[in-house]
Amino acid sequence: MPRSGGGLVPAAGRFLFATGKLLFELHGDPRVVAETSLPHEAVEMVRKSRPDVVLLDLVFPDGVSGVSVAHELLRRNPAERILFVSMVKDAARVADALESGALGYATKDQSAEDLVEAVRTVAAGRSYLAATLESDRIEAQRKALRESPRLGNLGSLTARERQIFDMTVAGLTAAAIGQKLSISRRTVETHRARILSKLGVHSAAELVRIAARAGML
Repeated sequence: MPRSGGGLVPAAGRFLFATGKLLFELHGDPRVVAETSLPHEAVEMVRKSRPDVVLLDLVFPDGVSGVSVAHELLRRNPAERILFVSMVKDAARVADALESGALGYATKDQSAEDLVEAVRTVAAGRSYLAATLESDRIEAQRKALRESPRLGNLGSLTARERQIFDMTVAGLTAAAIGQKLSISRRTVETHRARILSKLGVHSAAELVRIAARAGML
């Protein structure tokens, strides 16, 4: 999330945790209460500020997927209301984001008015999808994710496992992943072994094939 994780206060409600702080500050409503580009900080900020809505980008600057952050937030609080705001419009990746449990998906090229409406829609507990996105293709991809045993099991990965899965299929070595996440190579390999077990495969190459089938590459 480039500048993801800020917070806003809607006209009627407590706080909103959002991406795109400047946009909302210029608009004046909702109000940003917190913001970070670091995934581990985002989770803690949400815990402290208890926002009405969390806005996440699909990709953090360090390559961590916003989907893994969404999974962790929803693991801690299944009632968390999450809206993705991203430049990514690929149906498979949008479907993956929504299957994490997020209520909505908006795009950064929408007007300020549309983005504020997206925030308010999700704050009210309703689903939102940008009108420019291909809803039929996204629904087909969501169905495929749910019906394929291996693809469906992606949802069983913990936030850290999903981070390592995403970095592995992006071609990073265990050592490189460990450096980015400030954990040891051995810890990365332990997580990777659990990922392989959960997805029923035996190698990093098979993880790449799973990601390719899900349209995540």
